[in-house]
Amino acid sequence: MPLTLRPREKLFLHGAHNLSEAELVAILLGTGSSKLNAIKLGEKLLAQFPHLKLSEKNLSEIVKYPGVGVAKAARIAAALELGERLFSPIAVTKIIVTSASDVLSQVRDIADKKQEYLIVLYLNARHELLLKEVVGMGSLNNLQITPKEIFGPALQTPCASIIVVHNHPSDDPTPSDDDIDFTRKIHEAGEVMRIPLVDHVIVSKSGYFSFRENKTMR
Repeated sequence: MPLTLRPREKLFLHGAHNLSEAELVAILLGTGSSKLNAIKLGEKLLAQFPHLKLSEKNLSEIVKYPGVGVAKAARIAAALELGERLFSPIAVTKIIVTSASDVLSQVRDIADKKQEYLIVLYLNARHELLLKEVVGMGSLNNLQITPKEIFGPALQTPCASIIVVHNHPSDDPTPSDDDIDFTRKIHEAGEVMRIPLVDHVIVSKSGYFSFRENKTMR
């Protein structure tokens, strides 16, 4: 077989996605039998065991297949199991954030912190939480957080809207003048970028303040 048509060489030249299933199996087999080259042997295996769906029963049959044996069957089984573990979809519970109580469930750990934390929740169009990011630590007037730092991850995710959260170590969630000014700036930036600020929630041990609930977003 010409060098460029051999499965391993073809893989390195053109990428694994350009190989047939039989060629991929041939690479796992390494060698064929006395009667069949590795590709033909791969074709025969796939014909008898479509997509090589493995179970204890057919694995034992593959081991006995002429030209295969224990070592080759083990390589095939290991490759299939690795692919299954790495690339099969993992069931993920979606977190929906539509209210201040939903926000609080995501940031309870900062309510009693002695330092201020600024957290941004990035949501998709269905209000599913895509990313929770700690953007800064310290009071808002000292942090000097810019819209770029808030919306940078939003552009990379990408997301449809954001919710900003920070804590008040003083235990009083009432917004300060700095909090109100900061909210206005982020709200305006979100309007320009078409990634709206859905809410700004201030949390403390004694409770919380939601700009949206109190209709003070602007």
